[in-house]
Amino acid sequence: MQKDAAGAERASLVSASETSSEQAVSKSTKTALLLKWGSLAVLMVQNSSAFVVTRYTRQGKPNELYLTSVVVLMVELIKMAICLLLLLRDARGSVRELCAELQHHLWVERRTTLLLGVPALCYAMQNNLVFVAISNLSAAAAQVLYQLKTISTAFFTVLLLRRSFRAAQWVSFLLLMAGVALVQSEDGKSSSAPTGAAPWLGVSAALAAASISGFAGVFLEKMFTSGGTSLWMRNVQLGLFAIPLQCIAIAQVDGQRVMRRGLVQGFHTSTWVVVAVQVVGALCTAVVIKFAGNVLKTFATVLALLLTCGSSMVLFDFHPTQLFFEGIGLVCVSVWLYARPGDVSDVLGLCRRKESSPRSAPLRHIPDDVSEEELPPKDGQIVV
Repeated sequence: MQKDAAGAERASLVSASETSSEQAVSKSTKTALLLKWGSLAVLMVQNSSAFVVTRYTRQGKPNELYLTSVVVLMVELIKMAICLLLLLRDARGSVRELCAELQHHLWVERRTTLLLGVPALCYAMQNNLVFVAISNLSAAAAQVLYQLKTISTAFFTVLLLRRSFRAAQWVSFLLLMAGVALVQSEDGKSSSAPTGAAPWLGVSAALAAASISGFAGVFLEKMFTSGGTSLWMRNVQLGLFAIPLQCIAIAQVDGQRVMRRGLVQGFHTSTWVVVAVQVVGALCTAVVIKFAGNVLKTFATVLALLLTCGSSMVLFDFHPTQLFFEGIGLVCVSVWLYARPGDVSDVLGLCRRKESSPRSAPLRHIPDDVSEEELPPKDGQIVV
């Protein structure tokens, strides 16, 4: 009787351990889903608010406005500082441990750090190519061609990340691209190509920018999701390239104005609000890329565009046309196609259990001091 009682007690301990392990896994899954969808929601609101706040702060005489290139630099510097503080927190406040961690990732694993220079350089090239495209095409044409980044993102997701999409999802990408083109067409309906422009150069630049944008985003996603390196360390590594490249951009574009009036000319409280909103967006984008991926990020930014247009109707006397509402319809259909009700679990990243197929029996851990005879096996369970 005592032996049976001891065996039952040990069996209950093993069962409690298994339950605790399952609860830990369930909690981890819920946290990942919260980060995934929560970061997407924050990114949508941030993208929309960033436009509204920036539009508000850019109203004034051109010579009295702040330099947008300097704002980008400030965002990179503050993002770097925040990531270092988060790494210091992970190091339990030990500066020595943080320095050792930085030395390991930035020097010992310098090959990985150098690889992060690829997306940083790609984004710098993309910004210049977009400028070339706008300079040689009408605004509408440049916007429509640049929306091909949706397709390039999906293509590089398949190529680099080995993911697959359903036929309906590929159709949703095309509808999304068309919907965004219709929504944005109103901005450039009265604009024509600049005098002396080279349309072939503009088309080439727009296509190259779209391709580079898709590649850089997916490459960055691959770097963020591979290995055990923290998201904050990856941002520090990326910032090592982004900050110098942005300094070069300031020297090329606004060098003379900086020499005359200083780096923070035109900065006011509202300007620092813009910087803060952009910092939140930069950090949130990194979280979205890691936990949700670039494809869902694309849908989130498009929905943010619609939210921005809606707020512009109230704040900036924006009057939408029929094309605008048709574009909204296409975007809504594309979102439904990508995550239609029958495939919601796939979008959430959860594996649906097939009730008709036999389930493999779960493994059960037995402590060393307990024999198999003392534990009655549970139904469908393998004792190891």
